[in-house]
Amino acid sequence: MAERTTSTFLELIHRGVLEIGDGYRAKNSELDGDGLPFMRAGNLTDQGWKTDGLERFHRHLADKISGKVSRHGDTVITTKGNSTGRTGYVAPGMVPFVYSPHLSFWRTLDPCQIDARYLRYWAIGPEMADQLASMAHGTDMAPYLSLSDQKRLRISLPEISQQRAIGAILGALDDKIAVNERLAAAVDDLAAALFEDLLTADAEGTEVLLGDIADVNVRTVKAQDSGSLRYVDISSVGVGSYGWPEEMPWRDAPGRARRKAAVGDTIWSTVRPNRRSHALVLDEDPDLVFSTGLAVLSPKAVGPAFLYESTRLASFQVYLESVAEGSAYPAVRADRFKGAPIILPSEDARFRFEETVMAMRLRAHQAHVESRTLAALRDTLLPQLMSGRLRVKDAEKIGEDQV
Repeated sequence: MAERTTSTFLELIHRGVLEIGDGYRAKNSELDGDGLPFMRAGNLTDQGWKTDGLERFHRHLADKISGKVSRHGDTVITTKGNSTGRTGYVAPGMVPFVYSPHLSFWRTLDPCQIDARYLRYWAIGPEMADQLASMAHGTDMAPYLSLSDQKRLRISLPEISQQRAIGAILGALDDKIAVNERLAAAVDDLAAALFEDLLTADAEGTEVLLGDIADVNVRTVKAQDSGSLRYVDISSVGVGSYGWPEEMPWRDAPGRARRKAAVGDTIWSTVRPNRRSHALVLDEDPDLVFSTGLAVLSPKAVGPAFLYESTRLASFQVYLESVAEGSAYPAVRADRFKGAPIILPSEDARFRFEETVMAMRLRAHQAHVESRTLAALRDTLLPQLMSGRLRVKDAEKIGEDQV
């Protein structure tokens, strides 16, 4: 095992090797400008950074907020609430932003002593997890990780060449995942553009209701006495995607695990439609089960790509918000989805659109499935590399087969 040293964050700070800090407490009057974006803790999700709709500072505040601006290579951690300990990384190419108070950043000041990527992976490794459990979650109070707590963290550091090698191996997997994510984003943008062209170019388009072209919640499943399932709940559905769930025994499944979806169905969260939690289902897995908090829309007179794009329109979200019931926790009854107005172009125009866009969607999904495999490999290699149980050379051979 390579030689390692152990230091506290405070010791590293005193040596000028590491900087840690928290975010800027913004006033409402300082936002609504066209300057740097303001990144809140809620924008750091399990799937990465969510950058849509960020508030921005006024440009004249640039000097005042300069000490709270992100830099490439920063490791970021949430410090308050149930998400305490969620981490992110400011990758090259990310637009600079201002940290909020519930985000802390860890910044390498001497790359000859701490590799930035190694620090990022240490933050999601077992050594950090063990300490986080005792610090942030060690009392009955709401989880919280103060700067003082962070200074007490102890980090094991192999020699710098080992750090760089570990960061490179794990980083190569994440880089490939990032390429796949960019492909998916490009497909989303192109599909939306082609759909807009379809709606504006076809003079034969007529208005119908969603219930005329799709069924809602037609498939259900009963609880099983044995076997397993992959349960997709509302919280795992984002804007255009859902997290891949681990297998769990049916005996542990929640009561809401009752919806089934076929390949080509669209799922939409029935609660808080303003969050736009929806996705196109392309996984052909019989164990996949969805929450009853999701409406499953099954195309019956149109193709799956057309139906999905129709539900991505801002007008569809506006409709759902208009029929949602309840103020604190607005929700849409499943039958209300059927009343959503949909523009239906001619059959020939829809066929051409479907043929092009569905091929794109399937290619993006293939890349997404590959990313799941890469992420699983990364999560397997990470603790072994961090502990020294797996040699870097052996991990490099494993990684070369995947990227």
